[in-house]
Amino acid sequence: MATRSRPISHFVEDSVGALLFRRVRRDERLVNDVRAEAAGLGHPPVMAATLWDEKRARLRELLLERDPADFLRWDVVRTTMVKRGRAPVAHELRHLRRHPDWRRRWRPALQEATVGRPRPFHLYPRSSGNLIHQAYHLCRFEEATGLSLPLLPSIVEFGGGYGSLCRLFHQLGFAGTYVIFDLPEVSALQRFFLRSLRIPATRDGRGAPRGAVTISDLAELKAVVGARPPGMAAFIAQWSLGETPVELRRRVLAEVAGFDAFLFGYTERFETIDNVAFFKEWRATFHGYRWWDLPLPHLRKAEWYLFGVRGTCA
Repeated sequence: MATRSRPISHFVEDSVGALLFRRVRRDERLVNDVRAEAAGLGHPPVMAATLWDEKRARLRELLLERDPADFLRWDVVRTTMVKRGRAPVAHELRHLRRHPDWRRRWRPALQEATVGRPRPFHLYPRSSGNLIHQAYHLCRFEEATGLSLPLLPSIVEFGGGYGSLCRLFHQLGFAGTYVIFDLPEVSALQRFFLRSLRIPATRDGRGAPRGAVTISDLAELKAVVGARPPGMAAFIAQWSLGETPVELRRRVLAEVAGFDAFLFGYTERFETIDNVAFFKEWRATFHGYRWWDLPLPHLRKAEWYLFGVRGTCA
């Protein structure tokens, strides 16, 4: 049977990425580590939406059988962890380029790395659409609140994808403890990605280590939050919390209720859940915080940011 050839544009993208991205050599030890972790996972039950059951099994299969150096080309990763749609990212890139700190801060932080074989964004081939999209979130948060999250000593992210936002924080100078709560298979991928970039990534958050702590258990989240370093803390959930069952949301949010800053992205509805009503009800329980609810028309769907900062920090 004849095999279908790859589009010429893909070869061009690979060539551009090889030239302009930060070159990272394949580390066989890290490849073996992530495969061993995936083999030892089994299928532990988690309190997630049922749509993730099949995706978890597929990701575990790919971690065991495919080369993780190419993980950004895997179907389950492309459809769940990578920003698609050129027009929205082009809008976000224009916003970043007009920022007074573009040359000094955002442009250096947006250089993509070759880990996972990301595709370069056509209007700015030194970076990827995913990395630009995440930088836009942080930029909009800073513009609204006046608070720079990478300067804080403690970050907790719910649903961190493959670890790209954590990577961006470090490229912006973050030097604290960055906790990512996610599914076990995704946590294994995060550790592979971050360690490939020489960002320390561990499953043990005791002692508030610098770098990343990747966890998948609510008891671990409680322990890590309780041991976080002194100073301000922020909670981030980029469209992730709004795609989980309400029971899990409430349990996670209860652990971070004392945090100083919040960055959410959410859609109007998830299955039968009214996210607008959920977040409105949740934030009404806070006193002494300032909130920003910002629509995102450039995404061409009913989507919002919700930013919150303790009054003494704004």
